[in-house]
Amino acid sequence: MSYQLHEPEVSVAFSLTSGGLFPNPALPLSLEVITLDEPQSRDEKLNRAINRLIPAALERRQGILVIQRDYGKYTVRVDHEVPCGTTREFRDWIVRR
Repeated sequence: MSYQLHEPEVSVAFSLTSGGLFPNPALPLSLEVITLDEPQSRDEKLNRAINRLIPAALERRQGILVIQRDYGKYTVRVDHEVPCGTTREFRDWIVRR
C-alpha cells in the first residue's frame, strides 16, 4: 500500500466571477477535490468542500454541484442551475466515454 503524504486534500479555490458580478467575490465559488483514498475519506473531503461553499451559495441563492471528473477527481461549485439549498451530483467522466 502506498501513500502520497504531500497530496492536498482540497486544492486552492478559484473564483468563477469576472468583474464583481456577485456581492462578495472574496468567497470561493469552486473547489477542486482530489480523493484517491477509501470512500469514507472521500466523503469527508467532499463534505468539507461543500461546507466551505455553502456561504457563497446562500449569498447568491444558488445550489451546489458536485462533478466527478474522473476516478478520485471532483469539482465542487456553486451553480446557478441548482436550486438554493440543494446539492446535486454529476459524473462527467462517464458521459464523455
